[in-house]
Amino acid sequence: MAWKVIQFQDPTGEVLVARIPPDGTAELTSGSQLIVQEGQVGVFYHDGRPTDAFRAGRYDLTTQNLPVLGKVLKLVSLGASPFRSYVYFVALKTFADLGWGTASPILFRDTEFRMVNLRAHGAFAVRVRDTSSFLHTVVGTQGIETTAAIEDYLRKIIVSRLAQTLPDVMTTVLDLPRHYQDIAVRVKQAVREDFGQYGLELVDLLIEAITLPPEVQEAINRAAGSRAIGLDELDRYERTARSDALRDSAKQPGGIAASGLTAGLGIGAGMQMARDAAGQGPAAAPTMDQIRAKLKEMKGLADDGLITPEDFEAQKKRLLGQI
Repeated sequence: MAWKVIQFQDPTGEVLVARIPPDGTAELTSGSQLIVQEGQVGVFYHDGRPTDAFRAGRYDLTTQNLPVLGKVLKLVSLGASPFRSYVYFVALKTFADLGWGTASPILFRDTEFRMVNLRAHGAFAVRVRDTSSFLHTVVGTQGIETTAAIEDYLRKIIVSRLAQTLPDVMTTVLDLPRHYQDIAVRVKQAVREDFGQYGLELVDLLIEAITLPPEVQEAINRAAGSRAIGLDELDRYERTARSDALRDSAKQPGGIAASGLTAGLGIGAGMQMARDAAGQGPAAAPTMDQIRAKLKEMKGLADDGLITPEDFEAQKKRLLGQI
């Protein structure tokens, strides 16, 4: 049965390339019609070779617009001699928000954690730049015809380039936040070159996340947490704890001095405890450097409002009295 009209309509807007008929060839005669939708290119194939390409419009297939077929089959414009052929309809629009991801983890040799399994995902946008090259390499050479298979093939290219780029950019996943932008730029450039040889143009590529194994992420979180509390924070926490002890002791009969906590706030208590533990007897008088350090600490407590000016003066007088 001869095809009078050959066309492809894509109501979903998600088909990159479609073959009509899907299997085999269609029997056409001179005078059959070809309808190419807006945003498509229709490419005729005869005996496995491309003949002519048509942009959007309605065409009566004659020897005038199919010169190759006319020469080979010696068709006349009004003849009824059949010929068998098929057409690829290629969409020219940009296909955006296509997803990519690692089907299996990328094995990364890390200087800190040895071997680390990384996973990644993101999105990309692509369009056909050279119809002839696209059909020859992807559809012809690779034998890939369905849109799903083409997208899957492109995802594999992206993941492969990511795996090759990571060791060139960083040596440990601890550097990942610092090099994230560089990784994205390099992968995008490499993928753009790969897509170009298939007649495709990479419009954009995004790396949304590169994720670590839970045990590695937990180790990094612990390390980051320990570094988050710096010396200043620790000093402030220590001074706050000491001020709380001062306030509690002030409520006792005799106040701060009678509670014995003045020694705990001064250098003498720490030195005395060390000497007692070593069996060295009573503490010796503190040095000038120790007294200055303790005065600086007490001044910080007073400036922060953690002890009263009167408490500071009392401690100052006591410390200076040890000189």
